[in-house]
Amino acid sequence: MRQGTVIRAAGGFFAVSDGDGRGYLCRARGLLKREKASLMVGDRVLFVPPQDDQSGSKTDSTIISSGVGVIEELIPRTNRLSRPLVANVDQLVIVMSLKNPPCDWQLVSRLLILAESEELAAVLCLNKVDLLTREELKDVAGMIEPYPYPVYYTSAVNGDGIESLQEQLVGFCSVFAGPSGVGKSSLLNAIQPGLNLKEGPVSDKIKRGRHTTRQAELLLLDGGGTVVDTPGFSRLDFTGLKPEQLPGLFPEFDSFLGLCAFRNCMHLAEPDCAVQQQVGDTLNAMRYGHYKYFMTELLQQQR
Repeated sequence: MRQGTVIRAAGGFFAVSDGDGRGYLCRARGLLKREKASLMVGDRVLFVPPQDDQSGSKTDSTIISSGVGVIEELIPRTNRLSRPLVANVDQLVIVMSLKNPPCDWQLVSRLLILAESEELAAVLCLNKVDLLTREELKDVAGMIEPYPYPVYYTSAVNGDGIESLQEQLVGFCSVFAGPSGVGKSSLLNAIQPGLNLKEGPVSDKIKRGRHTTRQAELLLLDGGGTVVDTPGFSRLDFTGLKPEQLPGLFPEFDSFLGLCAFRNCMHLAEPDCAVQQQVGDTLNAMRYGHYKYFMTELLQQQR
């Protein structure tokens, strides 16, 4: 048996890449199905290659082998995301455009909470900077200062920030997540032109992008590392999250632990709250506004 990684899954078939970058078309062994061990993109597996072709295809996008291999075993996952549905992720790259469509800052914070809850590293990629003037970019930078995560300003059109973002991906399994139309596929094509991912325009009528990525797919990067390109989405609900867990998912609050007057301070309207006192100074006001909104949402869910 060989060890490999599931790079695509569709219709009961799985494209599996081995450690040398060869691709094989496989089915899951019956035992896996009976145990309801559903396979997903990013899963590490043990598999038997097709009997009629042991060489596989030297490409991660097309499986040339005419035979079908068998996935025998699922190696335990380090983590599992439900949206996007992918396993064994190292970092989340949140991609938002600054114009056409405009940035959904609240969705950014929701995705960052997802990353924190799964103990993933996270970075923010603000794309389409070529559509903004210098003054507009300066206003954006001022609005998000200070920000507790690395921020990349990029353009797939003129190449701004592409090299720096590419360096961030080396050695990691990264998930590109964000709404349709923000330029996830365009960025990946700029990072590695040979990927030839389909790119779609933004609708002039609804000001949103059309889905060009139909399912999650693990892409192997020439410079090292892998990326999961995912279908866009514009809504992310909190599932199973309790209100008392939320403060711990805002890392900028960590330095104020134990400094509030009340031990179980929720940082809303309590007197002598160290967090509230720092809003607009060492804490970003927009991020704190998202925190209050999310806390209200979680408290209402408990009723």
